[in-house]
Parts: sequence; structure tokens; C-alpha cells
Amino acid sequence: MSDLGFNKIAFCVLGTGLALIGLNEASHAFFHEPHHEKPGYFVDVPEPTAAGAAVAVAEGPRDYNKLITAASAENGKTVSVKCQQCHKFVAGAESTGPSLFGILGKDIASEPGFKYSTGPNSMSVQEGTWTYEKFDHYIENPKRNVPGTAMNFIGLKKQTDRADLMAYLRTLGNPPPLPDPLPDAPPPAAPADGAAPPADGAAPAAPGATPAPGAPAPAGATPAPAQPAPAAPAVPKPATPGQH
Repeated sequence: MSDLGFNKIAFCVLGTGLALIGLNEASHAFFHEPHHEKPGYFVDVPEPTAAGAAVAVAEGPRDYNKLITAASAENGKTVSVKCQQCHKFVAGAESTGPSLFGILGKDIASEPGFKYSTGPNSMSVQEGTWTYEKFDHYIENPKRNVPGTAMNFIGLKKQTDRADLMAYLRTLGNPPPLPDPLPDAPPPAAPADGAAPPADGAAPAAPGATPAPGAPAPAGATPAPAQPAPAAPAVPKPATPGQH
């Protein structure tokens, strides 16, 4: 093969390679894929709010009377297996965490001999007792409710699991257990259509009752007809002299 023929073949191969490289760079320019420094999947995280804080999700009230009444202590014993790595369920039996025996109704951070976390917003500075509400919110997400706690537990996310666990914990401890939570108070009854609500501290007027003098008439009431003024007595006309 002559040198001219070899040069032609080499030129074609080189030109094809350069064309492929150019097409590859052009495709990267049109279809750019973001890269991150650490290995893993790229997740597009939204920008924080103007205040720089996370937006909290409003949470509705929890009816603990219904939750505890419908809870299963048997299922709660199964749920408690998740706690047995760090807690015991026997009085005075300490482990990585304090004993959970009789914890409901007990003062927070009051287990004798156990060394609780210290510092601002830690477990040792919490006040009050372990009510259903406090215990429920704490085991849902310990780090969110007590950021200074040494309890490294992700929490129980299901409301039914937390209610069942509390029902089981009620069976542990010296009687009597923590009483049933009170039911939520019913909402006040709405006034009838067209009726004005009574003033603060005033009892509603009975139907057909006559309002006191000077008191404003209730809304929607028909005013009483005005009474005519009594006629003035006739004055006798004086007699004229000489007349009888």
C-alpha cells in the first residue's frame, strides 16, 4: 500500500474520532447532569425559608381518652421489644436507660441512682410528671422534644403503637396505675338562628318573660303597645254673680 493510501485511511480514522468527541461535548452542553461531591443519589432539596428555619407542620389535638381506651396492652408488649435494648421493665433494673417500670405518673428524671443527661434542654432539667401527653410526644421523636437527651432512638412514628405501649406500661407498677385520661370537653352549643347571645354573666331570659324596666328588649321581640296617658280631671267653672 502506498503512503498516500495510508495517509487517507489515517485521516479518516482521525476525523471520525474528532467528530465523536465533538458530538460528546455538545451533548453534555445540552443535557447537563449535576454532580455532587459525596457518593450517593442526588436529591433536590428546596431552599430554606426567609427566616432560615424549617416550617413546622401544625398538629391537631390528640384525644388520649379514646386512644388509651382503644389501645391493646398485648400489642404494646410486642412494641416494647424495641425498647428492651436500652431499658428494663423491672423495678430498679437499670441498663443504658432508666427502668420503665411504673414510669407513667412518675416524676420526670426521678429514677434513683440513674445518671440523666445534663445541660440546657436536657432530660435532667425537665419538670412535671410523665403524663400520657408528655410520654407520647417524647417517644414519638425524643431528639425533637428534648434536644439535649442522650437517648439515641428514632422514635415510634405510629400513634397506635405509642398508645398500645402506654397501655402495656400501665400494667407495670404499683397499683393504682395512672388514671384514664379525661375525655375532651364537648364544644359549646351554638345559639339558635336570629337569637343574640346573652351578655357576659347574664342568664338568658325565659320565653314570655317581661324585661325589667329600663332593660333593652331582646333581639327579635315585638315591642309592647304604648299605653295612653290618663285624662286630666275636669276643673269646675266658677259661677257668674247673679246666676244660679
